[in-house]
Amino acid sequence: MNFGLSIFSIISLVVLSIVYFFLISEKLNKVIVAILGATTLIIAQVFRSGTHTSQENAFTFIAHNLDILGFVIGMMVLVGIVKESGIFEALAIWLVRAVHGNPRLLLVMIGYLTLFMTTFFSNIPTILIVVPILVILIRTFKLPYLPYFFVVIMMANLGGAMTPISDPTTYYQAKVVGLSFFEVISNSGVIVLILSMVTLLYSLFVFRKELAVTKVKKKDVEFFKPVSALKDTVLLIKGLPILFSVILLMIFKEQIHTLTGVTLDNATLTIGGAFLAMMIFHRKPHKVFRDLIDWEIIFFFMGLFIVVGALEFTHVIELLAEQLVHISGGSIPMLTFLITVGSALLSTFIDNVPYNITMVGAIQAMESSGLAVYPLWWALNLGTSIGGAGSPIAAACNVIAFGQAEKEGWKTAFFKYLALALPLVLINSLVAFAVLWVRYL
Repeated sequence: MNFGLSIFSIISLVVLSIVYFFLISEKLNKVIVAILGATTLIIAQVFRSGTHTSQENAFTFIAHNLDILGFVIGMMVLVGIVKESGIFEALAIWLVRAVHGNPRLLLVMIGYLTLFMTTFFSNIPTILIVVPILVILIRTFKLPYLPYFFVVIMMANLGGAMTPISDPTTYYQAKVVGLSFFEVISNSGVIVLILSMVTLLYSLFVFRKELAVTKVKKKDVEFFKPVSALKDTVLLIKGLPILFSVILLMIFKEQIHTLTGVTLDNATLTIGGAFLAMMIFHRKPHKVFRDLIDWEIIFFFMGLFIVVGALEFTHVIELLAEQLVHISGGSIPMLTFLITVGSALLSTFIDNVPYNITMVGAIQAMESSGLAVYPLWWALNLGTSIGGAGSPIAAACNVIAFGQAEKEGWKTAFFKYLALALPLVLINSLVAFAVLWVRYL
């Protein structure tokens, strides 16, 4: 069906453009921009229908994504509580000692630590854990901050494509499309491992001068001992099993459903685990809500769900799908290229959460027209994860990481980071397409 652009479609596009302008320019706080954008669309009656008010229909886009919000909140709390044991700091110190303080090897190890943790903890909690540790290492060993922040951000975003619990975009896509944990990790997850090697080689080359002049004294390395970082052994002994149990239940929830008929959802598991940890370790809810949950990220997502939902409600997404099919002539190889590389480049400037939500709807529209879209799901997943690292505002974890850096007095200009990241985004997207071509096309 061919839909023209109605007045409400145009309003949706205008509001979306204004929201993205302020997100890119950083002239206003991103949460304020997203919420005001959503409010404007509701007041403009963009979502109004014959049976429901504009607000009622708008809020359904939040309701449909409560599982994502609950998952993020639950992981923030659960990982935040377990983090208090000092286990993650101990692991970082062990890595420093393992590489004898070698700046290049430390860059590689920190990168793969971030990738591994993102695979199972999601990239936002991972950033909340790794960045404070990184700050300590940078200050203690007088390391150049940008190479390490660059690699951590790159690997956290790449890792977001590893599993359905690694990133809100992958989680949303897997949930809506019906992709299992092992299906994701055996498709895009394998390609991420290849891209991680490309990323580290690129980073070692680009930052070769900064790393070459960095010298770490052996006595400084020996001063740090992993055991000394452990603060609460009771929390460690009881907290880690809760965290790992929740992760295992999320990994095997499809198998559990097949065997028992019981449906387990990520939000229920993570929030349940979080509140169980709060009860066991006597954490007061008001302190946990204040200290461990990043409410800015939660409200940011809520606003964007509505702003992007307006495109679906006014049929703009269906038009986008039609145009992509028209441009490619319905060729799956061409569509795969456009979505892999195009998603990476667009996600550099457009927050990858709303972009991913938009494109999932577009690909579903293509599928309903009879196209065999299976390779496109991996093209989208990889493209948005690659592009998520392309700019300081492209993903929520980037915003958190650079926010922490600025608190330490390390400010990176938007275009300076973009100049470093954009070539790698393009390289990784082309490598990802090449692998998809060989594997599926």
